[in-house]
Amino acid sequence: MDVFVQAENWSLTSVNSFSPDSIGRKIHLLKQKIGKTPLVHIDNVNGSSIYAKLEYYNPLSRSVKDRAAVYMLEGAINQGLVTSEKATFVEASSGNLGIAYGRAGIFLGLKTLIVIPSVIGKKTFERIRETGATVEKTPDGYCPRRNERDGAIAKVKDMYLDDPNKIWLDQYSNQDNLRAHMEGTGPEIWNQIHEKITNIVLGVGTGGSLVGITKYLKVENPEVESIAVQPQKNHHIQGLRNFQESLEPEILRKNRNLIDGWIEVSDEESFEATKYLWRKGYLVGTSSGLNYVAARRIAKKNKDSIIVTLFPDTCFNSFKLIQDCILNGSLDKK
Repeated sequence: MDVFVQAENWSLTSVNSFSPDSIGRKIHLLKQKIGKTPLVHIDNVNGSSIYAKLEYYNPLSRSVKDRAAVYMLEGAINQGLVTSEKATFVEASSGNLGIAYGRAGIFLGLKTLIVIPSVIGKKTFERIRETGATVEKTPDGYCPRRNERDGAIAKVKDMYLDDPNKIWLDQYSNQDNLRAHMEGTGPEIWNQIHEKITNIVLGVGTGGSLVGITKYLKVENPEVESIAVQPQKNHHIQGLRNFQESLEPEILRKNRNLIDGWIEVSDEESFEATKYLWRKGYLVGTSSGLNYVAARRIAKKNKDSIIVTLFPDTCFNSFKLIQDCILNGSLDKK
């Protein structure tokens, strides 16, 4: 299968004037363009089949985060939160959501401000800023949270409380994040796999994709097992969290009863799997490698299973990290 994304026959044009009447129509257009991504067979292991949904076919950020970004913006508009051209959407992000937010915002004529953790590199900062969003970094030690990623969330909350023109949708608790996957990703998987899925295996950042997909699949078939995957402590997998060192998002905390098991994957395993996927022609990021490692573990335990995961984005969305950690092997020297 050709894994290179074809150019969309449409453009995200900058909107210079605030026009509330047109925003709904533009949101409808964005919703038509996101999702419906391919589901492809990756490997057979122990008589089980591993499938992955190629989320880099989404047009805004080339990642799964397009789904949450558009649905959360739609929810805000439907709730009447956008009442003035002074309104600015603020959100904490380590990369992909910030890119999706920025591109959607410029198309809709909405201002966006993205706060990224201090551990995120210059290239990601520049990629978000190039979308038209304003970008700020969280200083180290901004608040007494468990790590820098939680500090970015705390800073966004302070911005929201201090300025009535700031709109904070909070991807870590927003029900529209779940809705994106309950209405989109989950049904797509169910229809594409012909109702034969036995396991959904997926890394957790906000919890939106795993919980939303699981909610849908367990209604269709309560026997489907949901496996949450987390990286090691002090990891280098952008967009994911280890919950021994990071606060647990509300979406996950309130829906833990849906999760049937947990797997922890090391950086080394994730990077090796990412290189393996590159050789197979899938130019994915390191979270895809992590998901693939976890899917293989489930396959080795459960013969004759149908296991589905996501490949959340491309290697180009975190290329500096990949260059340092995989191509140059800098982690091996630490």
